[in-house]
Amino acid sequence: MQCLVCAGEAKDLTLPDFDGHVIACPHCGKYEILGATWDIFENASQAEREAALGKAALLQGFSRWPTIKTINF
Repeated sequence: MQCLVCAGEAKDLTLPDFDGHVIACPHCGKYEILGATWDIFENASQAEREAALGKAALLQGFSRWPTIKTINF
């Protein structure tokens, strides 16, 4: 699949019961996008998506990987 942020080659790690997407990209790293954020994310430019991932990384805390939420836009 394509990375949802950089459009490079990536793996979809999403579990069937997860509301959103979990991606592993060699360039962007592992990250998740919550389902509630999908409409905003889908309509964002690539630069806005990269910025949202950057903000998610700053707010990551102790979670497994950055989570893109509406607050990141």
